[in-house]
Amino acid sequence: MSSPEPDTATRRPSLLVLDAAYTLEMVRERGLEASITCRDLDGYFRHVFSVHPFATLLTSPAWGPRCGPPQWYELGARHTVIEGRIGRFGWLAKLFPINFLIGQIGLFFTLLRLIRREGVEVIRVGDPLYLGLFGLGLKWLSGKPMLIRVNGNNDKVRESTGRPLYPRFFRSIALEKKVERFVLPRADVVAAPNQDNVDFSVRNGAKPDRTTIFRYGNLLSPEHRLPPGERGTDTALMQRYGIAPGRFMLSIGRLQAVKFPDDTVRVLAGVVQAGHDVKLLLAGDGDLRAELEARASELGVAGRLVIGGNQDQHALAQLNAHCALVLSPLTGRALSESALGGAPLVAYDLDWQGDLVKTGETGELVPFRDVEAMTAAAIRVLADPVRARQLGDTARERALAMLDPVALDAHERDTYDRLFAGQPPLPGI
Repeated sequence: MSSPEPDTATRRPSLLVLDAAYTLEMVRERGLEASITCRDLDGYFRHVFSVHPFATLLTSPAWGPRCGPPQWYELGARHTVIEGRIGRFGWLAKLFPINFLIGQIGLFFTLLRLIRREGVEVIRVGDPLYLGLFGLGLKWLSGKPMLIRVNGNNDKVRESTGRPLYPRFFRSIALEKKVERFVLPRADVVAAPNQDNVDFSVRNGAKPDRTTIFRYGNLLSPEHRLPPGERGTDTALMQRYGIAPGRFMLSIGRLQAVKFPDDTVRVLAGVVQAGHDVKLLLAGDGDLRAELEARASELGVAGRLVIGGNQDQHALAQLNAHCALVLSPLTGRALSESALGGAPLVAYDLDWQGDLVKTGETGELVPFRDVEAMTAAAIRVLADPVRARQLGDTARERALAMLDPVALDAHERDTYDRLFAGQPPLPGI
């Protein structure tokens, strides 16, 4: 599919986004379209080209061939999604590194031509590692500024797992650190969803006067802003997982070591041992599924662990509104959705979670990887439903104030205005 014709009647800029968080297949399955369509900032950008450079590394066989030229999809009048493939030629599939490199070089020059043809005035990338290097090359050859959105404290994550974030691309933590320290100082703006991630960026070379905060609020599906009492109860969803409103704990995230889902299973065992008749629903999937099921069996709570897999936005809005509490070892945007659902929050003091979770106000914040403290906090919340409701109500109030999409859009537009004018960004809200 060809890209849209350039609009010569207006001088509004276009935006190129490199983001490997979700493929279009995942976006459609989970109802995440708003996380893409929000990027035009209510018409500030004439057109947004959202690119996943290696989408078919993650897509199902039904989505299409893993090798070939980039695929173009229209997602509304102002949005085009471009998905790169993991190799250019099917006949080279057994020589993966060479085929991957050929495909990525082809995508790079396709995007370089697009920048020049479509009036792209800024390149935005979703991490300072592979995407950062890719975006930096486009920046240098096109002469356009680059904004990096840093979505996590990579140092803390690597410290806790002992592994690089992207082992397929970078074989060691030391190499990832070198890449970050090469890319971050060369960004024109570094934006992060919270101050902790800004501090990580500055420690790794980002210029302090070129950093700002872009919070999650304008990425969220409108369903999450509905008051919990107006969401009704999806009885079929509850029956599907064998859960009842108010009788289950919820944890949202990938079932991978970096998200510490094993800790939530251990909390479940402690809570049940304390006499609480609850289940734990894990909303997510990943390579630890079998290991978590085995751990639940070992701890005697196999019948109380429900692994629901990845959920769409309707299901998440329901689950957040009807759970007894949310367990959050490490959660990004989904923690915002849980707070907006009025769920009491029990979280580790890690990354940005302390911005939203305040002990005694919106939930319980406990030391990182202290499973006993997380268990004790969950027991306190479950033992006092009136207090739990108050915590959830306050969590929603705090999230509504912190994540106002109108204010966040205005701040992002101002950041781009200042970038185009050669001025440093304001700190953010």
